[in-house]
Amino acid sequence: MQRRISAVGIMVCRQTVPLGRPYAGQTVTVHVSDTTITVELDGQIRVIRRTTDVPVRNVKANKPHGASHVS
Repeated sequence: MQRRISAVGIMVCRQTVPLGRPYAGQTVTVHVSDTTITVELDGQIRVIRRTTDVPVRNVKANKPHGASHVS
């Protein structure tokens, strides 16, 4: 799934994953398993232990804001 990083991190399965303010605004790819959340960020892979058992609801959340189309 994909998530857009806010100033506090990302929200995955009702669990907040802090990633740091320098990454705010970037879009990351997240893989969720039964026990871990894996985040691909800047060519690195971060593995975080899951603390919830809530299923994934949104595959793509917080899509980047784009300029409106002007005709």
